[in-house]
Amino acid sequence: MKKLFAFFLIISFLTGCNMMGQGEVKPLYIGSNKVEDQTKADEAKQIVLSMDEVTAVRGATFDEDIYVAVKVKQFDRFFLDEIRKEAYDKIKKRYPDAKVHVSTDKKVLLELEKLEIQINNNKIKRKEFEKQWKRIEDFMKG
Repeated sequence: MKKLFAFFLIISFLTGCNMMGQGEVKPLYIGSNKVEDQTKADEAKQIVLSMDEVTAVRGATFDEDIYVAVKVKQFDRFFLDEIRKEAYDKIKKRYPDAKVHVSTDKKVLLELEKLEIQINNNKIKRKEFEKQWKRIEDFMKG
C-alpha cells in the first residue's frame, strides 16, 4: 500500500511540474513608428493568440510578408499541421493580399523574438533588418 501511495505521489508531483512550465508569454506589440510598420504583425499575433492551442507567438512584417511563429501546448504538438493551417487561414482571412507564413519551429520563434526586440528598441537599421529577414525566411523554408 505504501508503494502505491508513493507511486501516485511521484506521478502527481511530476504532472504538476510539467504543467508549471507551460505558462503563457505576452506578445510584444510593436506598432508603426519603427524601421518597418508592424501593425499587421501585431494584429496577426492577436489573432493567433486567440487560439486555445497557442501559448506564445512572435511575428514581424516586411513589405507584404507576415511571418508568425507560434509555440503550442505540449499535448497539441501532435496536431501541428492543423494548428499551422488554422492560424494561416485566420491571418489570411484578415489580410487576403499579404503573403502569410506560419511556423511552429522553435528556431524561427527565437529568431523572430530577437528581431522583435531589436525593432521595438530601435536597435536595427533597415539594411540589417532586411538581412535578418532573409535569414528568417531561409529558416522558414526548412
